[in-house]
Amino acid sequence: MISPIEIKVKLKEAALKLKFDDLRVCGTEDFSEADASSLRRWIDDGMNDRMAYLERAFNAKVSPRSYFPEAKSAICVCANYWRESAERRIALYAQSKDYHGVIKPKLLELAAVLEPFGGKQRVSVDSSPLWEKLLAARSGLGWIGKNTLLTRESNGPWSFIGIILTNLELPRDSALENRCGKCSACIDACPSKALGRSGIDARKCVSNLTIERRGGLSEGEKELVGKSIFGCDLCLRACPFGKNAPAAAMEEFRTSIVLSVRPTGEEVAAAAKETPMSRKFSSKNTA
Repeated sequence: MISPIEIKVKLKEAALKLKFDDLRVCGTEDFSEADASSLRRWIDDGMNDRMAYLERAFNAKVSPRSYFPEAKSAICVCANYWRESAERRIALYAQSKDYHGVIKPKLLELAAVLEPFGGKQRVSVDSSPLWEKLLAARSGLGWIGKNTLLTRESNGPWSFIGIILTNLELPRDSALENRCGKCSACIDACPSKALGRSGIDARKCVSNLTIERRGGLSEGEKELVGKSIFGCDLCLRACPFGKNAPAAAMEEFRTSIVLSVRPTGEEVAAAAKETPMSRKFSSKNTA
C-alpha cells in the first residue's frame, strides 16, 4: 500500500509537470485567534470598503473546515506570473489569460492524482471563501509581506495561489520566517498611502477602486486613481524579493498588453477579452 509520503511525492511530480513553481501541504485547523481578531477588526473598521462578501465569508475564512468539513490537509501550489511589460496602467496579473481558467483545470488534474487513494477533494483558486494566502503561508510557500500578499524569496509577490482541500492526511510542511524585516519599500511606494500597520485600506487602494468598486468615483478617488485603468502594481514592483524574478513558467502568463496613450473604451474592451479585465470591460458596457 502506498504511503502518504509517496502520495505527496507523486503530487509534487505532477505539480512540476503542470508548471507550478512549488507545492506544499499544511493542516486545515482554524486560524489563530489573533488572525481572526485581526480580520474582524479590519472589517469592523471599514477597510474592506464595499466588499461585503468578505464579511459574509468570515467564518469560512477563519475555519477552512467550515468550507469542506472532511478536509484534513490543504495542498497549496503557486504559479509565478512575472514577465516584463511596458504597460503600467494595468496590473500585470490582468495582462494575460484569466488565471481562474488556467489554474483551476490544473488543480483538478492534481486532485485526480489523489482519487485512487480514496481522496475526496475541493479545489479553489480565488473562487471560494477560503483564506488562500494564509493557507499558502501556513504551508511554507512564502510569507505574508507588508504588502499583505504572499511573498516568496524567488519571485517576491508575483504568484497566483491554488488550493486543494483533501480528506487525506498528508505530510505537512513548515511555515517560513517572515523575511520583510525593517523593509518598508512597498509601504513607501503606495501612491495613495493605503498600506500601513493595520494592513491595506481598500478605501484608498487603487487596485480596489479600479477593479472591485462599482459605480462612479468621487473626485478625490479619481485623483488617487490617476491614469490607472485596472489595478496597480507599485507595491509589488517595489518589493526587493521580486526584483530578479524569473519569467513565468506557464505560457499562458507570458503575454502582456499594449495600449495607446489615450485608449478608447473599445480598445480596452478588445484587450480585456479572455483576461481578468473581461468582467469589468466589454464592448457592451464601453460603447
